[in-house]
Amino acid sequence: MRSVDVVIPVYNGLEETRRCLDSALATVVQPWARLVVINDGSPDPAITAMLRDYAARHPELVLLENERNLGFVATANRGMRHDPERDVVLLNSDVEVANDWLLRLREAAYHHDRVASVTPFANNATICSFPNFCEDNALPFGLDVAAIDAVFASQFSAADAFEVPSGIGCCMYLRRDCLTAVGYFDEETFGRGYGEENDWCQRAIRAGWRNLHLGNCFVYHKGGVSFAGEQTPRVARAMELLDARYPQYHANVQAYVARDPARAVRTGALLALVAAQLRPKVVALSHKLGGGAQQHVDELAGLYADQALFLQLTPAEEGRTVTLSVFAGGTRLRDGLSFDVEREFDTLVALLRELGVGHVHFHHTMGLHPRLWVLAEALGCRHDLTVHDYYLVNGNPTLTDADARFVSDDRADFDQCCAGHYPLPAGVSAAMWRESQALLIESAARVIFPSRDCARRFQRFFTVANPVIAWHPDYLASQPYPGPVWRARGERPLRVLVVGAISREKGADVLEAVAGALAGEALEFHLLGYAYRALGQGVVTHGPYANADACDLIAGIDPDVVWFPALWPETYSYTLSLALHLGLPVVVPDIGAFGERVAGRSCSAVVPWNTQPPEWAGFWRRLAAAGEMPDCAAVAADAPPPPGLEFYASEYLSAVPAHAGELAPGRMESLAGNLDSGVPSLSRAERLLGGIWRLSRRPLVARMVAMVPFRLQQAIKRRFSARPMHDIVR
Repeated sequence: MRSVDVVIPVYNGLEETRRCLDSALATVVQPWARLVVINDGSPDPAITAMLRDYAARHPELVLLENERNLGFVATANRGMRHDPERDVVLLNSDVEVANDWLLRLREAAYHHDRVASVTPFANNATICSFPNFCEDNALPFGLDVAAIDAVFASQFSAADAFEVPSGIGCCMYLRRDCLTAVGYFDEETFGRGYGEENDWCQRAIRAGWRNLHLGNCFVYHKGGVSFAGEQTPRVARAMELLDARYPQYHANVQAYVARDPARAVRTGALLALVAAQLRPKVVALSHKLGGGAQQHVDELAGLYADQALFLQLTPAEEGRTVTLSVFAGGTRLRDGLSFDVEREFDTLVALLRELGVGHVHFHHTMGLHPRLWVLAEALGCRHDLTVHDYYLVNGNPTLTDADARFVSDDRADFDQCCAGHYPLPAGVSAAMWRESQALLIESAARVIFPSRDCARRFQRFFTVANPVIAWHPDYLASQPYPGPVWRARGERPLRVLVVGAISREKGADVLEAVAGALAGEALEFHLLGYAYRALGQGVVTHGPYANADACDLIAGIDPDVVWFPALWPETYSYTLSLALHLGLPVVVPDIGAFGERVAGRSCSAVVPWNTQPPEWAGFWRRLAAAGEMPDCAAVAADAPPPPGLEFYASEYLSAVPAHAGELAPGRMESLAGNLDSGVPSLSRAERLLGGIWRLSRRPLVARMVAMVPFRLQQAIKRRFSARPMHDIVR
């Protein structure tokens, strides 16, 4: 094996360069390795002074200075030519390294035959990225590069390497014999930078050499420091040049992405990192429909990101399989594992125990195999249950009838009416259903209700030993809410906004009917989101949105008032939180959590939930004419304090012990068939369904679809897919 020059071109980024040099100097092994740093005419005199100071204090650092700025490609070439007998590691000045990273890169370069380049994992390295493949990632779990790299080094070896179409230039080991055979980077074609390493790797492949992605090494790459304002045009131009020279290059990259051979290493490293942390660890179970339940899981994972680790089990194939995923920084990571619960329950339990999971939190049971209900018992821990809707009561999450309207539980035919909308499995009565659900409820350490109304309504059906009423943490995170102001301006129509994915239960038909009745009058109705079907032209539909973009999108619509035409007792409503956070006037129904959440708030109206469209039309006419909330609908000022303010702040994690674990030897090898990419591909039927859905947004087709009974629409949709439409059309 040859000696190595670690070549670091420097142009900008004073602090990034300082961290790069400090980490490299602390880890480069002598006598067979040294740093070769090239100052490419940096415009920052502080960088020049710093580099000269480092060179004076560290004899193992060679400093070269360009008389003028040559650009990255020529500067990298100068460093690689400095000693034609040495191998080279090309290291960006915004990369940090740790432990014996260089020893492992060199070992891998000579462990395999005909190696041109070796690239380690990095947080920001496209096809070599970790934890999310092909993304720019933050370092997971608040760990530093040394801790993450140590796990890669302990779990994998030089043999764990994957052939790639191109190395990644942020940190790339190049063997000198290949450099001698292939030559240096193409300065004339690639100028100041981007694409030069891809071109070099393709030239190496044509000459019979191999580019490897190494599985037992990790570095940190900030990214975009030297050419922060120029990346997009440079990347676009580089891709054009590569396409012209190597017509199969991008097809080969896409084929590699589709195969993703390094997924097992990423997943193994991720789970080993989870296991090693001495923190409380919670596994959440929920349905796969997204919505408020998933938003709450995401919220908890983000809220406690610095204190605890969260995993999630989500049904994949209804009642049969689940996927296990991991959260980092409040974001659910893509790589995970899939389990057939009937066959692999014991394997799942063993893995969760090795990971150190000490608490189970059920957020929903829809689609879950019933065996998972004893998961906490199998792990030897307790479980919580959060009631996000009323599925446990009789299989009907919204307690609505076939017309999607609320059914009061004091009706003698309550269960029968609810079954008209959400039928129970054949042979199962509502009483049998509740009896089976009671097992999960009665054994819970805590049953958590996101509103007083939800707790009161749910406990009419079940005895709860330890109820907790606590508004979701987003309430405290958004405090103080701004005071609402009536901002309607007479020079334009009153602008009414409805937010979310609007089903029949959430009032889609009511919205359409009211907007149609008021067409041509001084009112506008906007929907940020989409309805279960295309609504009439009286509703301006803005389409699906990401939660992170919602506030900006609402500001762009500039509504005067936000309307919640729900026909069922919602248990919390994150979309209401948006309106309250933005200080907007609201109109809410007198059912569910709405009333208690706006109690005492000005510019807020509570209206009977069963108000009919003609009455709603009159309400909106009066509101537009009055220019303020009608007194008859104003909320009383004696608002009770929000419930459970201390629960998520101080009590939730107190029930969760901290455990560090360790994966059993051979665990990941035994799970090779369970790897899951976290990005489910659409089936042919689902792609067809997505096309039909988009077609149904057109006015003429929408009118035809509206003539089809809703139950038949549901049945047709289920024949194509059990997946929610927002997963298919996003």
